[in-house]
Amino acid sequence: MAGGITDSVLEEIRVRTSLADLVSSYGVTVRRAGASLKACCPFHNEKTPSFNINESKGYYHCFGCGESGDAIKFVEKMEGLSFVDAVKKLADSCGVKIEETSDPQTGRRKRLYALMAELAQFYRRCLVKTKEAAIAREYLEKRSLDDATQEEWLIGYAPLGVAPILKWAEKYKYTPEELEAAGVILPPKGPGDHGYHRFGGRLMFSIRDRQGRVVAFSGRQIVENKKSGKYVNSPETLIFKKSNVLFGFDKAAGAIARAPHREIICCEGQIDTIRLHISGFPTAVASQGTAFTEEHARMVKRVADAAVLMYDDDGAGHKATIKVAGMLLAMEMPVRVVGLPGGDDPDSFLRTHPAADLRRLIDGAESIVSFQCRVERAKEAKPDSIDAVARISRAVLSTIAACPSAVLKASLVDEAAKLLKLPAAALAEDLEKVKAETRGGLGSSRVGVESNRVDPDMTLEDPNPTLVDPNSPDPDSEPPEQAVPPPERETALMAFLMANEYERTLDGMVGQFLPPFVFGHDFTRRFVETWRDESVRGEDLFGAFADGLEGTESMWMDRVLLEAGRFQESGLKPTDILQDFIRALWRDRLMRVRGSLPAAGGPEADELRLKISLDLKRFSQARWATVKEMIDDLIKNDIIKGEN
Repeated sequence: MAGGITDSVLEEIRVRTSLADLVSSYGVTVRRAGASLKACCPFHNEKTPSFNINESKGYYHCFGCGESGDAIKFVEKMEGLSFVDAVKKLADSCGVKIEETSDPQTGRRKRLYALMAELAQFYRRCLVKTKEAAIAREYLEKRSLDDATQEEWLIGYAPLGVAPILKWAEKYKYTPEELEAAGVILPPKGPGDHGYHRFGGRLMFSIRDRQGRVVAFSGRQIVENKKSGKYVNSPETLIFKKSNVLFGFDKAAGAIARAPHREIICCEGQIDTIRLHISGFPTAVASQGTAFTEEHARMVKRVADAAVLMYDDDGAGHKATIKVAGMLLAMEMPVRVVGLPGGDDPDSFLRTHPAADLRRLIDGAESIVSFQCRVERAKEAKPDSIDAVARISRAVLSTIAACPSAVLKASLVDEAAKLLKLPAAALAEDLEKVKAETRGGLGSSRVGVESNRVDPDMTLEDPNPTLVDPNSPDPDSEPPEQAVPPPERETALMAFLMANEYERTLDGMVGQFLPPFVFGHDFTRRFVETWRDESVRGEDLFGAFADGLEGTESMWMDRVLLEAGRFQESGLKPTDILQDFIRALWRDRLMRVRGSLPAAGGPEADELRLKISLDLKRFSQARWATVKEMIDDLIKNDIIKGEN
């Protein structure tokens, strides 16, 4: 049994599903050849049919690429769905009912799915019918997005103020608490306050999951307001995780699977994705939120064999291109890059050029190695000098190192060697060094990310040697090779917070029990401050935070984002996990203070040393109510703060 679905239900779905009809429904021509059915394989490019369908037994096999399976596996592969999601999709189409009593949240999820579907239609009606939305209609007209496109992509407008959304909810029998759970409104701050409509006055893009259900929104500012972000995105909810959603993926997955080369196009924005689709490039997607994640890369790998990246031609776009390329290379996917001329993005380019021009650019796209060599050379005053070549080669090798495929990796090294005019053997040798250094990174952390708990006994008597005293110089003022990264535990905390953006139950705990002086690293302090601001304001502030980072700090942020995905599938309560972090971080702080006490400091120092040792044991053993009282006392202590 998988996901609460019994074997008998799976068998009924297979019996009721005509495999030939299912394959045909994806645009594949099925022909009878004698007693069997054949087609050109949808999973690889071929002219002679080698895809065989056995209707009576309900399975397929391709003698060209080796793909085989049943109806469920076919839907999984064609649409990039999980097994459970593929089963549900087939069950809906063939009329099989699935009982999902094993998940206590099922009812809440269904309610949220219904709310979001109806709310998307409400926003759509507001765009079409209200006077207030005239400016939004004018904006869409200027961007050449017609009514049919708006309807297809469920583009709408969110009315100003909280009153219209509350009135709509009352009419359709939804409560303010459900709107809050959906991330649509923020709760009242006090008496007389009715809450805040997160998206009021914005152009609304519906965000769908892999099954095409509306799970979130992205609201674009159409009247400039410097106090608010250009985009406001839904927070994570019971039905929406940023790392599980790519904008347009529900529409692109089938097109990717049917494409001759199964190549996905990754771009930056919703309008870019829409423009690509309506211009004849239906394999385009965009990440939702602050970053492309490892889970996104796994989603892409399920349906695509290669990727084309089409990001902005600026510093931030170059950084994003290289980062995403590394994640896709880790999935053994070749990556190419399209650079659009004149500072264009896909939307502006396709509004001023025929689609054939973009097709030519895609056909001639450069490899990620060529792109990165060009970008890194542009940063150097003397790109052919020995030290510049060393820096460039190391940056390129750091990207290649992510790829586990020996053949693809060797090809990339050979290309880099030709571009940099270096012996391929020398680059291959340096690549092994880079891989060894990478393996010695965050993966060796003693923070229990696999179990999503912090080990209560770790490093109790041995302070982490990478901790930085708050009074030491700013790490970013040091040369990059000397900058000390945040401690592993602090990096894990940041990853946990990143995985729990907008989680209001955590905001109060962070503010009350983790004052800035607790952290041993300035980067952690700034990160946590940004996280709290984002949680309180309900706006996506990490994009600007990440864009402002350079050098080693950017690398630290990358590590945080990579680790964030490990916390997102936890079966534990976020508040319980945070309690463990709070205990451990306070112990780290106390150990730093104890370690700074002079050995011959007299009775006062000895007394404080003893008190800290006792507190360390209490932090490990005491219940949470006692820990809170201890923290309140310590916050008042100037010595613990490091002020004396």
